[in-house]
Amino acid sequence: MSKGTFGYEDSLPDLKVPQLQNTIEKYLDSVRALANDSEYENTKQVCRKFLEQDASKLQEYLKNKEKDHRNWVEKLWLDKGYLELRMPLPYMNFTGTPSYAEQFWPPQDGTQIERMAFCMHILSLFYRGLRAERLEVHRGSGGTVFSMDQCRTAFNTCQTPHRGKDELNCYFKTVSEGQSPTHVIVIYKGYLFKMDLYSKKTGKGYTPPQFEKSIEQIVEICNNKKTEAPGMAALTSLNRDKWADVREHLISLSPVNKQNLSDIDTAVGVFTMDDHRADVTTEIMYNVLCGNPINRWRDKSHNEVWSRNGTVATSCAHSAIDGMVMVMYMEFSTAVLKKCNGKWTGSFNTDDVSPVEELKFELSDVVSSAIEEGKKIAYKFNDDLWLKNIVYTHFGKNKLKQLKIYPDAIVQTSIQLAYMRLHGAPASTYETATTRQFYHGRTETCRTCTPELVAFCMAAIKSKNNRDQHVWSLLRAAHAKFVHLMQECKNNRGCDRHLFGLAVAAGELGLPMPDLFTDPMYTKTGGGGNFTLSTSFVGFFNSSGVVAPMLDDGYGCFYRIIDDSVVCTMTSWRYSKQTNLTRFSAYLEQALQDVYEMFVNMNDSKL
Repeated sequence: MSKGTFGYEDSLPDLKVPQLQNTIEKYLDSVRALANDSEYENTKQVCRKFLEQDASKLQEYLKNKEKDHRNWVEKLWLDKGYLELRMPLPYMNFTGTPSYAEQFWPPQDGTQIERMAFCMHILSLFYRGLRAERLEVHRGSGGTVFSMDQCRTAFNTCQTPHRGKDELNCYFKTVSEGQSPTHVIVIYKGYLFKMDLYSKKTGKGYTPPQFEKSIEQIVEICNNKKTEAPGMAALTSLNRDKWADVREHLISLSPVNKQNLSDIDTAVGVFTMDDHRADVTTEIMYNVLCGNPINRWRDKSHNEVWSRNGTVATSCAHSAIDGMVMVMYMEFSTAVLKKCNGKWTGSFNTDDVSPVEELKFELSDVVSSAIEEGKKIAYKFNDDLWLKNIVYTHFGKNKLKQLKIYPDAIVQTSIQLAYMRLHGAPASTYETATTRQFYHGRTETCRTCTPELVAFCMAAIKSKNNRDQHVWSLLRAAHAKFVHLMQECKNNRGCDRHLFGLAVAAGELGLPMPDLFTDPMYTKTGGGGNFTLSTSFVGFFNSSGVVAPMLDDGYGCFYRIIDDSVVCTMTSWRYSKQTNLTRFSAYLEQALQDVYEMFVNMNDSKL
């Protein structure tokens, strides 16, 4: 019998501090992939010195956290990896899009309100199931139970700005825990409105036609306005310290402002109607990650942005959740829509609809000036970010399974090969690995640029022959290393979170930063958030995701593998003189073809 959505959490194993020796070995292996002989020998000496002099004290400091925390890195990662960062949220938030347009809702003018209303109804179903703990627990391969803790912060959650360090405030409660806010915020033309998901008369979620009628009221109100909206949401694109100051000032102006902000903070989520059209995935993803800042409340964990022609993507505060939790919701939505082919078949009665309340703020010159500043920051981000989506159709999950290879490995191999062909050298690479099999687990970094992969890429570039058996042997070794390394990371035997924790420990103890963290190879291999390639495998789902690159001269590459294709969404910075997304995407498609052919040829040679 199921224990409910959150019922397994307490029985999950603790996430313990990893062993020092394992961490250093993993780190040095990643150094070997990128360093020349003298650099590698120097870093080996630096690591030896670290183990002899600094490591034990820092390790003891981290081990002490295990006494009070079942997950030693949870708070450290949230604080240092997200809440203490002062950069504007457009640079950190992630965007995901379901495959509605591919399956049953192609872009079509005049569908925006109808489709958004339907998805409000779906949210009411999902949210009720989540609160009642009826949603199925995620499991990994072999049936391993995954932590569902992030489902608590997927909704009713806000990254509230404060000077020096933000707060992640979650107002979600299960039915057994008490009352939970059930309203959503709707943004149209920069105006903000509040409406509820559930009828006060019946207690049931409103139907799509009922939501549609309420949304039409909002559109009518906005279209009858004589002046433009102040655009309050643009404040959430500010530097976090500046937004914190303005928010305090805003609250001091009026108790109404305070209540309005509370309504936004506590809302289940935000729904935005844009005037922009978005026809293809590249446009859909770019519009939501970028787009009009007066229609993006970036502090929230769930923001659905609906384009004028009925396409949608969701923007999420990354501090609250990782991508796979949002994928879960998108898969639920897709399943509901698939059953009815995207058409509502229930009652069209609209006698009972959600009241609509406009959130009106009292402003000052300080606030108005800050709104303009937020717009400028957001528009610069929009101008700088380059985003491209490709669909590679020569193979997908089905063909890869026939070859008995790990599907993710072929894409990671191809990404590195494409980069090396284009740029002439290997790149430090971050791939997200899940640690959700542990209590409150989130992620670890899998450093996929291994010595074995670099050796293969160099040989493949030199050989230019997809039947070269020496190259095949190197490819087999690279594939085996990837599978092993990813499994190690999932089992809390990676190196990045531990290295991060050790560096934080030195700072909190007031000690000089150990040479390991100032050694140039630490940064070159990606340490401190300096990965040239930031990548993530979304899985075998119908949802895509994307985030901005970590480095000015880096790329983001986020992909899903479905039955008959590989879908990659990539990002880079337009101002970079080193990167070129058009060329990189073309090189990636060629690399996918070449690596796949090598695996096919290897497989055929065994027959």
